[in-house]
Amino acid sequence: METGVEQSVGQRLTIVRPCSVELAMAQRIWLLRHGKSSRPFGVVDHERPLSKRGREDAALTRVWLADAPELFVASTAKRALDTATLLAGDRRIVTHSALYEASAEEVLAIVEETLAECGSVAFVGHNPTTTYLVNSLAGRRVTDSVPTLGAAAFERPDPSAGWTLAAYVVPKQLR
Repeated sequence: METGVEQSVGQRLTIVRPCSVELAMAQRIWLLRHGKSSRPFGVVDHERPLSKRGREDAALTRVWLADAPELFVASTAKRALDTATLLAGDRRIVTHSALYEASAEEVLAIVEETLAECGSVAFVGHNPTTTYLVNSLAGRRVTDSVPTLGAAAFERPDPSAGWTLAAYVVPKQLR
């Protein structure tokens, strides 16, 4: 399968090729904050690229993710899309413009919409929303702030169940 980035259509996520995961099975999501970005003079926030450390941390996180997830959904911000591209390898990536400045409720709606199509998905977004969602889905304070390329994995046995925090990792632990 070749790597490609599929764009969302408006606020509706369009997955061109179906996932192979049985939807009735357990679902798993990863909530990731984009990698460390650089701040070149004159570059608007949406177009900021990853820094060298961001690329290095992505390599470490990719090893931690192993062969999962099946699909990556990234914000349209350059640093988030570049992060997803480095993490995905040959797995699919879609972008969703709402992830750039989405509220927690908007991201949860995108999560549920995506899980209707695919049961193993990583979402690459931004703070403070990522931190809020990690703590909210875990049902406790996991962190005061998810650092760049921090990742939380959640599982649920079926769509009607609540989420369980399966893992939380930050690049400092992987170095």
